[in-house]
Amino acid sequence: MPSKHDSDWELVEEIPGEKKPNAKKGGFMSLLKNKTLWIGLIAGAALVIAVPVLRVMLQNALRAWWIWVGLALYFIWARLKKAGATK
Repeated sequence: MPSKHDSDWELVEEIPGEKKPNAKKGGFMSLLKNKTLWIGLIAGAALVIAVPVLRVMLQNALRAWWIWVGLALYFIWARLKKAGATK
């Protein structure tokens, strides 16, 4: 019985009709262009100006800046740890 080579096979880079996930765009610049973010910031600022209790709460939160720095560092560390575990 003669051996027949499969010459009909072809290597392809992508399957026709395959949908690839879109690449993430620049994070910080797309965040600045987010309309919902700006509407939320304006609404929050209006509330802080209009309601004195919220103004005092915001002042206390800003005075405790070291807590916010600690939380930010923790989340950055956790994200880096998670990214290292997946690789």
